Amino acid sequence: MESSSPKLEPLTLLHKTTKLLPRIYKRSRFPRPTETAQPWDLILNETFKDLSATPQRPVKLVVCGLDEWSGARDLVTALLSDPLSSDRKHNDALNNRWSDPTRYKVEISYNTEPDSSSSPLKLPSTYLTQFSVPLEISELRLTSASAPKSNDIVSQILENAAIFKADIPILVFNPLTTPLSAILSAQLPRNTILVLKSTNSQAELDAIIQQQLATSSILRVPNTRPLDIIAVDPGRAVQAITALQAEPNSLSAIQKYQDDFVGSQLSMVTRSLKSKLTVKSPSTSVWRKLALCHIDDALHWSSYHIHQVRNELDKAFIDTGLLNDRLEEALAKAERDVFGRKHGNSDKLVLDEASVAIVQAEKEMKPVMDRLTWWKMIWRVDEISSIISSAITQTWCYELEKKLIMHTGRLAVLQEQVSESAISLLFTHPAVSTAVLRNSLLQLKTSPTYSLTPEILTQPIFSRRNQLIEYPTTRLHVAGQRAVLQMTGGIVGGVGIGWAGWLGWLVGSGEGLLGFVGMETETAIGFGILSAVASIRWAAGRWEKAKKRWWQDWTRVGEGLDRDLKVFCNVDVLHLPNVLTFRRRFYKNRCTDRSSS
Repeated sequence: MESSSPKLEPLTLLHKTTKLLPRIYKRSRFPRPTETAQPWDLILNETFKDLSATPQRPVKLVVCGLDEWSGARDLVTALLSDPLSSDRKHNDALNNRWSDPTRYKVEISYNTEPDSSSSPLKLPSTYLTQFSVPLEISELRLTSASAPKSNDIVSQILENAAIFKADIPILVFNPLTTPLSAILSAQLPRNTILVLKSTNSQAELDAIIQQQLATSSILRVPNTRPLDIIAVDPGRAVQAITALQAEPNSLSAIQKYQDDFVGSQLSMVTRSLKSKLTVKSPSTSVWRKLALCHIDDALHWSSYHIHQVRNELDKAFIDTGLLNDRLEEALAKAERDVFGRKHGNSDKLVLDEASVAIVQAEKEMKPVMDRLTWWKMIWRVDEISSIISSAITQTWCYELEKKLIMHTGRLAVLQEQVSESAISLLFTHPAVSTAVLRNSLLQLKTSPTYSLTPEILTQPIFSRRNQLIEYPTTRLHVAGQRAVLQMTGGIVGGVGIGWAGWLGWLVGSGEGLLGFVGMETETAIGFGILSAVASIRWAAGRWEKAKKRWWQDWTRVGEGLDRDLKVFCNVDVLHLPNVLTFRRRFYKNRCTDRSSS
């Protein structure tokens, strides 16, 4: 078990990485080619083969120039050329490898005899065999269709999956056409060798890089790996080799070759390759080292995209907050315009327009209720509901209703602006543009009650008015009917008692018809009159109490109207941002949970 553990540890790490990646690229929601699952599945499958058994394949180098002025072609030519070789066939095959303008990739492998007709191109270059493992070079060329058309050149180049599939990618760039800041902010594979076409020394380049990192505001992902940037002049190296091949016996040509080749610093590329293909422990193979680099690239890709999602969510969080702030400001202004009024002669604005409307309606309603005394109520007991309902309809917040109708148009425009701003956030921030959120917003926008109309804005007035008519007014009507019935019963009973006593005295019985209960005639008549008067008094008091309860209900309904109007304004204008606020918190929490896991 001890001897197999060094082999099993990378396989275990590879297995965990393979399980982790789908959880990230399926939820990243960035529709870009580099974030699809297929390239990483292929890379990790090849990594598994390299870890399971000793591979029989050469190490794959990919050389790619970031633009046509990078000097990538000269770099490959200088590396694979033999300055002391007089084999014209070898030199022609190397120099004419890009003779076909339709080709975008040239693969070069080692063979004792040059063969330019096959793919890959066979060359007897000793450079491909001087390392501990054989090399195979894939040279990429940008076509007019694949050439980057924006300032983000490096990111577009890295969309090529071949860069990540390579064991060692070599990216060549010209600082005049590709700024160094773009290179420093790029997320590159671990084994990448960056070749900067320059005549400066490596020490000068290192100083420039340190200055760029110290003074620039480049957004770096935490724990970003250091970049291997080499200053090389490929054109000078090719000129040195060409001069020596033209005059191999000339001392001046030999001296020029030595000066130019050393000055080109091409050996720095070879030195960097050797460091990447050298293992420190005898128990560790080159393939295991390269496989671990691929696993590290996959984990670094995951960390980078989690960081990207967090940044995107932070931007969406900020933009949603700005939208909510703008809406709250607009709603506060609309609330002042609709519900505000100046207090007296001062310029102080008081938001009590609804309360003022209720007070005004109460003043207009009070004469109607005052005229409906108990005496008039008796004769119009069956018309109580219609009288009060008609008065409520005519007096209930009529001026406020007209004011709300006048402001409906401006609030409808505000609502439409809110909707457009909320939906535009989904296109601006694809990380939060989920199907559930889009469906929720579209359902709200297409719902029948979404469009802000005068009927919707004045609905609280009608609802509270109908509530006042259906419940308090109905109870008042029933209370009046009961009072009249009970008063009538009391009067009839009192008259009956008095009549019974009077009838007994009339027939000469002396004690009247109620003599059997010991009540004399005068007492019976008096009791009957008292009962009738008490019934009338009780009915009048009962009616006044019923009207008092009706006014209490009026006050409660009026207070509820003020709340309803403000709530309706908030809901009809701000319900789309409220959904976004909920999703903002949801995504913020989910992103935090994902990063912590």
